[in-house]
Amino acid sequence: MDAPALCATHRELTATGACPRCGAALCPACLVPGSALCQACRQATAPRASRERVPVWAALVALFFGGIGAQVVGAIPVFVAIALDFHPGADLQQLAEAAARRFTVLGPSILLTGLTMAAVAFGVPLLSRVPVKKALGLRGAPWPAFLMAPIGILALGPTSDALRRGMQAIAPGLTFGALEGLDELARSAPLWAVVPAMALVPGVCEELLFRGMLQRSMRPGVVAIVVSGSLFALYHMDPHHVVAVLPLGLYLSWLGHRTQSLFVPITAHAFNNAAAVLGSTLLADTLGPDEPLEWWMLPTGWAVAAVAIAVIFRATRGVSPRAEASVAPG
Repeated sequence: MDAPALCATHRELTATGACPRCGAALCPACLVPGSALCQACRQATAPRASRERVPVWAALVALFFGGIGAQVVGAIPVFVAIALDFHPGADLQQLAEAAARRFTVLGPSILLTGLTMAAVAFGVPLLSRVPVKKALGLRGAPWPAFLMAPIGILALGPTSDALRRGMQAIAPGLTFGALEGLDELARSAPLWAVVPAMALVPGVCEELLFRGMLQRSMRPGVVAIVVSGSLFALYHMDPHHVVAVLPLGLYLSWLGHRTQSLFVPITAHAFNNAAAVLGSTLLADTLGPDEPLEWWMLPTGWAVAAVAIAVIFRATRGVSPRAEASVAPG
């Protein structure tokens, strides 16, 4: 007499049925209505939503086209303003420059750009059938991280300024005037309107795109930090602005890596932009862009940033970026 067949999943149990997909023998414990499949078939037919990361290729494609799309959508208020001001014989360049100096035009432009970024950041996980919270890192972090993250990025301000000045000295003409335009924009409207537009909108939406969708699509590590921080800097396009943003972008990427929370880099980014806006408006007469950078500012800033990083590192010892990378992107 032949020995009774054993279950393909529970090898110690006798089979009483078969997998409807591959025919493997199954025990009564496996023959549950609605899920009567062997372990191999369950894994093969598991929904893609079980993944925790957006595929890297999808994140890169979305970043490229979404970044361009955000700039195009953000330009709509400028085009509308030009069309409304247009008259026969008008100089289009002058109309564009006049529109770019009005917060009533650039405020909606910043908002539309940010909303497009956010739509891409949320849309890619949904299309990839990846849980949005997992894909973007929408989770909490220890409170010291939220406290020290803004201190660290503000301490890197002198380094950012030194790189900008160095780029201006090396290639003074290699610029689109973006930094000067941002300073002018910050002074073009009341603070209650400028701070949310220039601090909160970019702080939230850019982080969703770069530290959320893009960085978390890659396995945690140095490569993810460098790619996310570098592409974030390059997205600012103006060479003088790019070099100034690079150390800040790398710091924000490290924050996202270390805390595994998108809310920490959002906090640091928003605080940095708010400080820049306040400095541009309230201290414009005393701290102009041509004021010399005191020698002690750089080492002091590095020391403060090092303390902030050390505190965050210690506070997040229980957070394991590698553990979250256990599910490979498809």
